[in-house]
Amino acid sequence: MPSYLFRNAKTLLSGQASLQPAQDVLVTGNRIARIAPTPLPAEDATVIDATGLTLMPGLIDAHAHITGLALSPKNLAAPPLDLGLAAAEYLRNSLMSGFTSIREAGGADYAIAHLVRQGTIPGPRMFYTGKALTQTGGGADFRTPLELTDPCGHVSPFSVMSVITDGPDQVRAAAREELRKGASQVKIFASGGVVFPAEGHATRYEFSEAELAAAVEEAAARGTYVMAHVYTDEGVRRCLKAGVRSIEHGNFMSRDTVAMMAEAGAFLVPTFISLIQRLETADEHHLPPVIADNLRRTIERGRQVYAWAREYGVPLGLGTDLWGPEAQHWQLRELQARTEFDTPANILASATAVNADLLMEKGELGTIAPGALADILLVAGDPLEDISVLLNPDRNLKLIMQDGAIRKNTLAS
Repeated sequence: MPSYLFRNAKTLLSGQASLQPAQDVLVTGNRIARIAPTPLPAEDATVIDATGLTLMPGLIDAHAHITGLALSPKNLAAPPLDLGLAAAEYLRNSLMSGFTSIREAGGADYAIAHLVRQGTIPGPRMFYTGKALTQTGGGADFRTPLELTDPCGHVSPFSVMSVITDGPDQVRAAAREELRKGASQVKIFASGGVVFPAEGHATRYEFSEAELAAAVEEAAARGTYVMAHVYTDEGVRRCLKAGVRSIEHGNFMSRDTVAMMAEAGAFLVPTFISLIQRLETADEHHLPPVIADNLRRTIERGRQVYAWAREYGVPLGLGTDLWGPEAQHWQLRELQARTEFDTPANILASATAVNADLLMEKGELGTIAPGALADILLVAGDPLEDISVLLNPDRNLKLIMQDGAIRKNTLAS
């Protein structure tokens, strides 16, 4: 692979409250080799003049769904080619938005990840879950009361994102199957949702303690962890007791449970933009008023939980939880949504270094440092002062490098 020398860049380094001026960053192969005040010798590297631009790590979305066709995850009857094309569009647009890595939270599998790895589909580096585990009647069992089986006669959640499984032995087998197929982590549904099909009210908890423990044990055996879709206070507490590492959403936690998260060393991944997107499109999609009201309540409670998490030092990741290529266009707005109650520095840390730690890739991703993988953005403007510069990637995102390869470059040669 060729080498590149980014010359004279304002650089966003982990833990720094302001940009470091006039830095040279040398990339050799797919890794950052050196960082130093300008000038570094170019030697055989291609020089990229970054004067006046911000050099920063690629963004990471820790909760993405790429196999959606619309807002509803109930998509099993869709032709596989339609799902594949939707996933390809989502991935390409996500990369062009500056997300060089994503944790796919249910639906994507080895086939899609393989196409991304070999370059057939342009997209972020994928940490995929495969099928999320849900109990009968759980948050990812999308059957109506009259639906018992899928068109092929199988007991099915009617979605490619999940598998229905009950009892510790079945949960253990289902977790093993997804890990066998290359899943980077196991996902479980440990409470209902706040939109579909729960009619605005999440179940208090799902899966027994023994079932939760079985999933955690199987993940640990493969050197990985469990992420849990869970909104409720009791659901979160049960997950923490079982050893779940990553709490997704968590909007209805109590202050005491947030403190429990801090003691357990668990991560919290709020997903505000998915709620905001559904609320802002409620009329268009004929969302019942009871669910729209619940979305507003869920957002407000989530903001309180976020503040408690900051107070107790819970590591806060950044995820979006958006469904379908149309919704993907809201992905960067998660950054904007958090500016109402957090600083740009904290938000960018969530989208880079914290998410990298969550993905068990600390030092590899989400940082500009010697030895790290070369996932690099060149941005017009200072996102530490005004994070909104990232919301217009067509204009402000001048260069995207992923794994040492340039995926976009609009700089004059």
